Amino acid sequence: MLETLINPVIESLHAHSLAFFICAIASVVVVGISKSGFGAGLGVLSLPLMASQASLNEALAILLPLLIAIDLVGIRRFWKNANWRILKLILPAAFVGMFLGMVFFTVITPKVLTLFVGIFIMLFLIQMLVTSHFDLREAKPYPWLGRLISGFTSFVAHNGGPPITIFMLREKLLPMVYTSTLGIFFAFINFGKLGPYAYLDLLNFKQLATSVILLPCVPVGVYLGFYLAEKISMKWYYRIVQFFLLVASVKLIADGLI
Repeated sequence: MLETLINPVIESLHAHSLAFFICAIASVVVVGISKSGFGAGLGVLSLPLMASQASLNEALAILLPLLIAIDLVGIRRFWKNANWRILKLILPAAFVGMFLGMVFFTVITPKVLTLFVGIFIMLFLIQMLVTSHFDLREAKPYPWLGRLISGFTSFVAHNGGPPITIFMLREKLLPMVYTSTLGIFFAFINFGKLGPYAYLDLLNFKQLATSVILLPCVPVGVYLGFYLAEKISMKWYYRIVQFFLLVASVKLIADGLI
């Protein structure tokens, strides 16, 4: 029985290069920081980082259990501080987006999806710059389309953060409420991907073994994110989120065009 559990781990260590594990460790720490401290902008770099040393499908499968582990590490803190009014608004459309992602997963080219999300983020940042003198809390909430896109891109690329951040930034929440609401949101989304990913044959024991090897990196990223979120002022917090969104947008557009 013990051999059955250990053998896939040993096979995974032999099957992947040192470069893969360096990129994978950095990827997990980055997504941990993103989910618990800096919202969506930084986490968008996680999948491309791991996929640079593996196939996109393999990177998606390895990251999913780790994303769920990250959600579980912070779930008690997220649960206490989340804004449930907002969650009731954003979850239904996101689940519809996930279903569409499952339906179209095999026909959408990664480059088209990457380019679309990059342009979407860039347009948002331009809008934020133009309307920065208005009180966005009094503005009309962002249409349901952004929430649907979040579920869609989360399913096909673990990249649902930027579209939902567009809605979240308009709410002007305190940093801990902001990150906790996103944490609960993605906990629902990530658990919801398990069945469809298994149905699409994306998950297997070898990839799960690789996830287990990378598991110790999860608390490092999460608690580093919590620390940074508590130490940085609200003004600088949102500036940092927007900066990482800009970096992510430029990278996604470049990846989609090249």
